[in-house]
Amino acid sequence: MPQRLSLALAVLALVVSSTRSPAPAHAAPGDMYVTSDASNTVRLYTGTTGAFQTIFNSAFAASGNLGIHFGASNNRVLIGHWGGGVEEFNATTGAYIKTYNPGGGTQWAGIYAPTGGVYIGDWSTSDVREYDSTTGAFIRVVTSLNTPADMRLSGNQLYIASYLGQMVQRVHAVTGATTGIFPTPPGTRPNDIAVGGGEVLVTCMTTDQVYRFNPTTFAMLGNFGSSSWVNPHGIEFSPNDGNIYVVAGSGEVHVFDPSTFAELNAAWLAPPPGDKIVDLDFRPQAPTPALLPSWGAIKRRYR
Repeated sequence: MPQRLSLALAVLALVVSSTRSPAPAHAAPGDMYVTSDASNTVRLYTGTTGAFQTIFNSAFAASGNLGIHFGASNNRVLIGHWGGGVEEFNATTGAYIKTYNPGGGTQWAGIYAPTGGVYIGDWSTSDVREYDSTTGAFIRVVTSLNTPADMRLSGNQLYIASYLGQMVQRVHAVTGATTGIFPTPPGTRPNDIAVGGGEVLVTCMTTDQVYRFNPTTFAMLGNFGSSSWVNPHGIEFSPNDGNIYVVAGSGEVHVFDPSTFAELNAAWLAPPPGDKIVDLDFRPQAPTPALLPSWGAIKRRYR
């Protein structure tokens, strides 16, 4: 048998064999992943208890882990950074895939867009731009915005926090046309956004509060926070219990009731990580299997 064909067969056998082995502990849907820009790692916690499991991965070549967002069905995860671009990893194994815009400025977050591309906010160009999710090539500028921080997709709307602009800008998720502005109190620094319960929730530094907005009128409805935290960052509704989970830069995840906004737990991570943390996300509940390469793809690779 020719040497190249033998090698291709061996690779295919290895791929098939690996898919039959048990999935690693960090593959469970609903588990929580927490980023740290201090240790440049992503930690994995059991999504129902907050118990620490393992280090999911470390940054590949970028520096300062920021926002984290899973794809709904492509078995991939995006992690933004203070420098070095947005890195993409396999959501099951943590293996590095590629980097979007490694030469750009601070790029807080990347998200998988409804266009099939990846949206990334870049501080050096003051905009959100789209990249090809296969090649990583630049496609277009979606919208301009001062210091875009984390982003949130909700239906056909994209919410973008402006870290130094003291607002959240909402745009059409495909066209980029502005559909609303949510001003935050003077001097605040918006970090992240959650949409649920008929409200838009925005975490803000300096005042250390989460502000609540009406998504239709953009009116502020109130605010909530914790007496024990400093610098709230990432925010998510848990798919496990429906509660609101908020990262405090001081090193813990705080839990709030989604109806009363009362604090339910000020120290959910067990044990706490012991360094500054930034964002969190829950692994999607829907299965995200890695697709096997086709026989044609393997033959092309080893031609």
